[in-house]
Amino acid sequence: MYDIENGKRFIEADSNCFQYMGRIDFDDPKRPVLIFPASTVETVFTGTSVGMIIKNIDMQEHCYFGAIIDGVQQAVTLKNSGEDELYILAEGLEDKEHTLVLFKRMAAAYYAEFAGIVVDGGAVLRNPERKYDYKLEVYGDSVSAGEVTEAIFYEGQCDPPHHSQYDNSHFGYPAILSRKLNAELHNIAQGGIALLDGTGYFCSDNLTGMLSCYDKLEYSPYKPTKQWDFTKYTPDCVIIAIGQNDSAPDPEAIKRPDYRRMWKDKYIEMLSDLMEKYPKAEFVLILTALRHDKTWDAAIDEIATEVNSPRVRHFLFTRNGDVTNGHPRATEQTEMAEELYVYLKSNIL
Repeated sequence: MYDIENGKRFIEADSNCFQYMGRIDFDDPKRPVLIFPASTVETVFTGTSVGMIIKNIDMQEHCYFGAIIDGVQQAVTLKNSGEDELYILAEGLEDKEHTLVLFKRMAAAYYAEFAGIVVDGGAVLRNPERKYDYKLEVYGDSVSAGEVTEAIFYEGQCDPPHHSQYDNSHFGYPAILSRKLNAELHNIAQGGIALLDGTGYFCSDNLTGMLSCYDKLEYSPYKPTKQWDFTKYTPDCVIIAIGQNDSAPDPEAIKRPDYRRMWKDKYIEMLSDLMEKYPKAEFVLILTALRHDKTWDAAIDEIATEVNSPRVRHFLFTRNGDVTNGHPRATEQTEMAEELYVYLKSNIL
């Protein structure tokens, strides 16, 4: 448990000084739960210090949270106490106005139950009231979640040994793209996920696919699930980046006509549901720079052709599937984000 020092103030999570972004669980507005990568809490505060109070609902040993103060980023190692913990983010700041962005670095390794922040007793806080030009939504896997992006100097190489310390959604292409577009982002991304249950790598003892997660708010099979209310957020553009992990456990399945037809039908089922929920949104179907069998790109291209809608496009990166055997690093994620930015600005937004 935490102790708040004399002279400090606790600002609860439901204060109007906070601006939230992401598919977040607000069932208890005093304790919103950040679930998906790149979900954020922003505020502006005065004073010389700031801390955050978070309960780590962990599902693995190593959990990290992100904080950006005046543009300077830090990673915070979360405790596995199962209780509220106070994490001091900065002390000895100049006594002036500061910006604070708290964000979820990782995907379903943990849920972060945000209770609020601690500031100086005389601090003044305000909502940044950030105005966005667009709304963006992404459905993807570990690349979209920003896993292993901080393993710089491993560009084009396999991943180094790690325990999630290199995962950072801030440097994934969805977050980079959203910043370039000045777009609000809902990043529905999970490492290891494929389209279908029983395939991919997400939840190795209970393989769970995007078809079972895309319409969820809380989606981990290790915790009770909650449905998402799609009326709460309507994007201008939806990017679907699924197909990377779908070769597990059978890499040759997609080359068999019967399986290929079934897989495409299930993909179209999810796509059609989202198109119905978002009748004005544009859809971009992609795979990423991570190496993969190009048969999956061909299947996705067939899906776009079969759906035959001016709202659905298949996009290929210049180095699609050719960049790396490991997860794309921040530099390689930036390359993807820049290509998507040009494409979206030229063709959609």
